[in-house]
Amino acid sequence: MKDKRLLRRIRFSPLALTSRIPAWLLLSACVSLVVPEAAGWGKRGHGLIRAWAVERLPEWQRERIGEESLANLATAYTSLQDQHAGKKAPHLDPYCVVPGLRLSLHDVNPAEPSIEVTRWYIARIAESLAAGEADEAMKFLGVLCHWNEDPGVPSAHSSPISEADLRILLPRSPEKENLNYLYGYGGIADPSHARYEIPDEDYRPRLLGADEREAAARIFHHQRLLERGAASDIVPLVQAVLTDDAEAADRVRARAALRNARHVADLVHTVLCLAEDRIEPSEASALAEQPLDAWLPDFEGGRTAHPYYVTPFLVGQAMDAERALHPLAFPGEEPEAEVERGFGMGAPFALSFPVAPGGLYERFTCRVGLHPAAGETGEIEFVIEVNGESLHATGPLRAGDPPEAIEVDLPARDFVTLTLRTVAGEGADPLHNLAVWAEPLLHRAEGAE
Repeated sequence: MKDKRLLRRIRFSPLALTSRIPAWLLLSACVSLVVPEAAGWGKRGHGLIRAWAVERLPEWQRERIGEESLANLATAYTSLQDQHAGKKAPHLDPYCVVPGLRLSLHDVNPAEPSIEVTRWYIARIAESLAAGEADEAMKFLGVLCHWNEDPGVPSAHSSPISEADLRILLPRSPEKENLNYLYGYGGIADPSHARYEIPDEDYRPRLLGADEREAAARIFHHQRLLERGAASDIVPLVQAVLTDDAEAADRVRARAALRNARHVADLVHTVLCLAEDRIEPSEASALAEQPLDAWLPDFEGGRTAHPYYVTPFLVGQAMDAERALHPLAFPGEEPEAEVERGFGMGAPFALSFPVAPGGLYERFTCRVGLHPAAGETGEIEFVIEVNGESLHATGPLRAGDPPEAIEVDLPARDFVTLTLRTVAGEGADPLHNLAVWAEPLLHRAEGAE
């Protein structure tokens, strides 16, 4: 039996391979080296992220899968969909083609098909492991991991704006005219000369879901968070490259890779827990409530009336009529009772969240009202909708009124999009309509499976 500590000692990247590595592992790594760089992580990035995640799996998962199959997950199976691109490798169809569904296995896609496809991969992994085919399971898992790695790189997969826009905002010097910001060929995200490493922190993977529906929904949610985080790294990375600050550029890459590696560790841990039906009660109970302000809404821009006309909502803060920021609060409450989390929002406005397949979360609760900074003519009706249908509407709440508690049952639909809507009162001054959604919580259905 090969040394079980081998995976913990080796960074699975082309630069880390040495003569001490067994021939089978060297061959696995070489398979991954032929994949060309595209618009995401290069060979180094995928290898570092995957190895970091594998090294942090609990011992029972490492023993269940086996050293050789885990090594393949971290080397040979890092980029199967890249090898399959353009139908160049039809033998990979079973892993890269989902029957009846077409979407990019590199990018963040719409919620409903993403969750469905993720569930398909979770099921294939479980079936392969149940059949005693651990290495086959790692091929499916490798594709799922790669799909969750690409949006985490500061490149085309995560950019909210185009290459042309970036070139206008951050013009290149004459000697860098042939440099791409967002694309692998000549790009900056993960070039072959980069020398970043992922910090060797003591990380314990987290359970993302206690059943495949919940896991798929939260994997998709975390994939979106990765995309948002990577997008925020694009400008710092471009600036570092334009100023020839290689160390600063590698710090940005390392930051993005660490964020990505934590998510992949969570994903792998969760999928293997589900496949083996081995869920720790403490991990499952931690999922009982999900704060809605931790989820990313389906918001791509838009405006409402003053003072929120530029930013129609804020997470954890509220505006006054002069656009000064304040903690979330309600009239008449003591300072120590300030709202810990939620949204400040203008009116009229609607904020929608793709939260899960129906039946997973059974209730939604929150408190609503106008902020103490709202003006005397402020008047807002608060509406909860699911898939465009109203489930609950308050009466008009005015400036100075105490908050109203809301509790609604969520329907068991195929898919649930939850919308928080503010409706301005007739004749109310928009500058006085300062809405607060406090402690918005999704409550998991008991015994959801």
